[in-house]
Amino acid sequence: MNRFLRMFVGSGRLPEQLRAELARTDVILLEEGLSGSVTYRNYRAPGRRSNWRKDAAAGAVAVTANRLLVWAGHFKHIDVPLDHPVRATIEVAAERPDRVCFAYDAGTTNPAKSGRVEVRLRTPHAERIAQILAR
Repeated sequence: MNRFLRMFVGSGRLPEQLRAELARTDVILLEEGLSGSVTYRNYRAPGRRSNWRKDAAAGAVAVTANRLLVWAGHFKHIDVPLDHPVRATIEVAAERPDRVCFAYDAGTTNPAKSGRVEVRLRTPHAERIAQILAR
C-alpha cells in the first residue's frame, strides 16, 4: 500500500504493544494489512452523527484461544474475550469467500455511542474466521 493511502486508511498493522501482548498467548489466527471498509448506520457519538457512512480502512484480525481482536483504520473496534457476554452480540459472517464482516452495536460497551458498525475486511481466510468464531 502506498504511503499516501496509508495515511488515510491506516497500515492495517497492529501496534507493537498489541502484537507483543498477542505473542504471549496461543494465537489461532493473525492477519494484518487487510483492505476493507467500516460502515456506520444510524451512528451517534459525541461530535459525530451519521445515518449512513462508509469509510475505506485497512485492518487486522487476531483470534486467540480466548480473545477476538479487530483493528480497522487507526483504532481497535473489537477487543473482547471469547467467553464474554458482549462477544455474543457481535455478528461474524463470511459474506464472500474472501470477505469477513464483523457487525456490532456501538452502544454495547460505550453508552455515549449508538448505532450499528460493520467492519468488512478482505482475507482469504474469511470462511475459516467465521467457523472459528461460530463456536
